[in-house]
Amino acid sequence: MPGLLDIFESILNQAGQAHDQSRSAGGQRRSGQSSSRRRTNFPQLDPLPEPGRGGVGDVMKSVVQIVALRQGFMGGMTSAWTGSGTIVHPQGIILTNCHVANPRAMGMSSPPADRLGISITERSDRAPALSYFAEVVNYNADLDLAVIRITHDVKGKPVGRLKLPSVALGDSDTLELGDRLSIFGYPGIGGETVTFTSGNVSGFSQERGVNASRAWVKTDATIAGGNSGGTGVNEDGRLVGVPTQAAAGSGVTPVDARPVLDTNRDGRVDQRDTPMAIGGFINGLRPVNLAIPLLKKAGMRIAQDRTGDSDDLPDQRVEPIRHFDPSARKEKPTFSNLLFSTQVAADGRPINPTLSIPTGVDEVYASFDYDNFTNGTPWSAVWMNDGEVIIEQIEKWDDGDSGRKTVKISNRRGVPDGEYQLVIGIRGEVALEGKMTVGKLVDESDAEVSGRLVDIVNSKPIKNGLIIVVKPNVSLRSFLNDRKESDVVTSTESASDGSFTLPDQLPKGMAYSLVVAAAGYKPLTVQGGLRIGPGAPEQAKMGDVALTRS
Repeated sequence: MPGLLDIFESILNQAGQAHDQSRSAGGQRRSGQSSSRRRTNFPQLDPLPEPGRGGVGDVMKSVVQIVALRQGFMGGMTSAWTGSGTIVHPQGIILTNCHVANPRAMGMSSPPADRLGISITERSDRAPALSYFAEVVNYNADLDLAVIRITHDVKGKPVGRLKLPSVALGDSDTLELGDRLSIFGYPGIGGETVTFTSGNVSGFSQERGVNASRAWVKTDATIAGGNSGGTGVNEDGRLVGVPTQAAAGSGVTPVDARPVLDTNRDGRVDQRDTPMAIGGFINGLRPVNLAIPLLKKAGMRIAQDRTGDSDDLPDQRVEPIRHFDPSARKEKPTFSNLLFSTQVAADGRPINPTLSIPTGVDEVYASFDYDNFTNGTPWSAVWMNDGEVIIEQIEKWDDGDSGRKTVKISNRRGVPDGEYQLVIGIRGEVALEGKMTVGKLVDESDAEVSGRLVDIVNSKPIKNGLIIVVKPNVSLRSFLNDRKESDVVTSTESASDGSFTLPDQLPKGMAYSLVVAAAGYKPLTVQGGLRIGPGAPEQAKMGDVALTRS
């Protein structure tokens, strides 16, 4: 790759000078939101607190990862899909996409979820831990918007009056071209932290059937597929849009949304995975004003009606998601809701639950709920590898009446590959059982990746642009600071028609960071933005990658 990074550095320097000379228009500050008590089918909400300063740290803690869980054989649970959401009220009201809360309502081929887990963002450099469970309040499939509400904590106890970090609502009708937007969310492949990108409002568009002048807010912010349902805020830190998995209006090439990522982390890609983007990037946000009717039905009262005719938008109550209520008392002690993970929080909450563990992990955790126990009750935990018992733990119970417990297996040299089964018993009888696999992904072949580099405004091709793919274990910040050729997986330049094909095929089942630069344009950088699922096609197309002029 002789001279490529030198050219890249020259382009970055030019873009940096142009950026210093530019100025983005700020969004108009709105008065503080408030909420008063109203009679609904849901518990009353406390008044909204005064909005925070709206900085990155304030907003980040209001972003959540949503994990759909399915009840399996003998109480074991598995992750069906994941998505992002935003806490808009401290008592656990979350705004997200409908295809994240209930993809079946969108016509997607996915199994019904038994529970929706909520993982809270506590630190920017750590993966979120599963902390709560929620249920759907209502949704609008046509708009791909939904509201969910936290109902139980991770130990299965009904929540009281929560005081969670939340983002104040903005007014998406006041956005103008050039206004700055900040985007937060969680990528589609597990093991990653919250992501942050920023950009400007680049346009607006309408949509047939949406009774509003702004059906979409278009942006040049880089929003990788998998972050849909997340958080789009203005310069005041107010929520103005929801990044949504679709193209922002007519005349724009849609994001390729097919089941190509292992969203349920079972080691294979099939109809049980939620369709995710493999080509292009999300370039549109649903304006938050379109979500006002849904939020009102969740018990929130919006201080000022800013939605115009949007109250007339069709919305519907959700077909309730089946969920197991662990607070229901039973006559005998029980175990339930078994989850496997490679990480847990300090208090044992699972991080990124999965049934497919990569080779080389030295610890695997299993966490489960327990109820109606008396200290001294005999219980057991038996681990088996490929049918052979490797650990047998028989003890007297000493963790109290109810809660959540974590056990683990470990090996300093890495837990050996194989199929593992955990059988948990009470008084010599099997009470809970689950299986997970340690090993390489099902499909180890590579994929040829191609795409086209275009101008975001007029879709004209950009020639001689640089496309650089960075190794999965290298952070973009590190690469941009050090510019090491050893950190690059592959790279190429775009042809006169903007097309490009990466010269080296990329191993599947990985998330690669992407850097794109061209003379006269702002560089585009996406941490983990190029995600190739285990079942991705041999020739994967990224679609159009759009750049904004500097």
